[in-house]
Amino acid sequence: MELRWFVAALLALLFWGTWGLLGRVLSQQLGWREMTALAALGQILASTGFILITRPAVFQSLSLAALGLVAGALGFLGAAMFYVALEANPSSIVVVTTSLYPMVTVVLALVLLGEVPNPRQLIALAFAVTALVLFATS
Repeated sequence: MELRWFVAALLALLFWGTWGLLGRVLSQQLGWREMTALAALGQILASTGFILITRPAVFQSLSLAALGLVAGALGFLGAAMFYVALEANPSSIVVVTTSLYPMVTVVLALVLLGEVPNPRQLIALAFAVTALVLFATS
């Protein structure tokens, strides 16, 4: 079995978990605007290094490049809202709530791509919605 994906997923888990904690600490100390600006600068530095090292061919298709830029902008806006939420709420609530974003992906995939979740996945979504309600109202 190829383990490369698993190592990458564990690293993402570690990076994002640490990101959530740092975001909470810093957004309380700096405020969400300052945290968003600093995070964007950090992302620019990391992204520039990635681009220089890997040299991706990003403009092979103008429409795909535009969608990629939209994806990046949505990621940035999501991070900004994440810092707004962290400024006022414990990371244990904000991180769990925002980690349910795949529910949006599932609904969009159903509506736009016709991907239908199986019954087991629908049950999991129901549990995720229940968890969201429990976390948001505690």
